[in-house]
Amino acid sequence: MDIRDFEDKGLRLRLEEFFAGTLKGWGFTVSRFGNFQNSFRIDAQSHWEGATNTLKMTEFYKFDDGHHDPLSWSIVKKSEEEYEGFEKSIEGSATGQQRGNAFHWRYSRNVPDKDGSISGFGFDDWFWLIEPKILCVSASITKLGIEVARLSGFYQKLS
Repeated sequence: MDIRDFEDKGLRLRLEEFFAGTLKGWGFTVSRFGNFQNSFRIDAQSHWEGATNTLKMTEFYKFDDGHHDPLSWSIVKKSEEEYEGFEKSIEGSATGQQRGNAFHWRYSRNVPDKDGSISGFGFDDWFWLIEPKILCVSASITKLGIEVARLSGFYQKLS
């Protein structure tokens, strides 16, 4: 996919507007061979700091096996279409582009597993605003450049 293909598609996604407030999310992960791996819930809270063009966001992922993955993002709006994100588990920074109803986000991060171990993965995330309060997500998860899983989910804006 190319982010430019979404230039005039659907509703206009503005991260700082959609993510500001309280959100819930749900999703699941399947292996590269199509086997179900896990399901999860997301509780998220964020606010927009206009003076610094920064979205401050906390996400708490709770997986069906009981393990969790908390994230605390600072996402800087660099221009109308470019974003850069920072989180302590990210290697360097995340880079993102927004066009129309879509947002494309790439990064590498350390992810906790149910046994307490940590593994490094690459993420290639796509987000689409489907309704004013519904955002769908699809992600390719890679290890050493090879896709090992796919994530599907959605966020619902509550406030």
